[in-house]
Amino acid sequence: MNVERAKTGDIDELMSLFDAARAIMRSTGNSRQWPEGYPVREKVLRSIEEGKCYVVRSCDGRIHGTFYAALEDDPTYHVIEQGAWLSDSPYVVIHRIAQDGSLHGLFSTALSKAMEASHHIRIDTHEDNVIMRHLLSKEGFTQVGIIHVDDGTARLAFERL
Repeated sequence: MNVERAKTGDIDELMSLFDAARAIMRSTGNSRQWPEGYPVREKVLRSIEEGKCYVVRSCDGRIHGTFYAALEDDPTYHVIEQGAWLSDSPYVVIHRIAQDGSLHGLFSTALSKAMEASHHIRIDTHEDNVIMRHLLSKEGFTQVGIIHVDDGTARLAFERL
């Protein structure tokens, strides 16, 4: 697998990956996360232009996965309920991990890429996302509380130092 920054020409493939990821979520009991149309194409394009969107390609050049990773202060993490962040130091946020179902180890790959900028990582997921919750536990993340995303819905917040 090769990880590289996404290019604007990748947008159609990325939107298809989000559709595939949504289908995987639905098939595993996660029917409330990522409603139809999420993420919005313009938001994905903006993250590509900002250099924060990555793709995972196989040796044949096909894109099989994508994720957002950036060393930044995420405003949705400013308020945390039923817990507290472990550290106030700068952190990398990981969002919008998606794949077509043919990859094994995409989360570990995304985490390795994110850790190039910092070993302090924050991420969130829906309570129904049992796959992601399992991966977070496996990779040593601590559940630290609850945050709310832009649409007001709750997400479980995780952190790893």
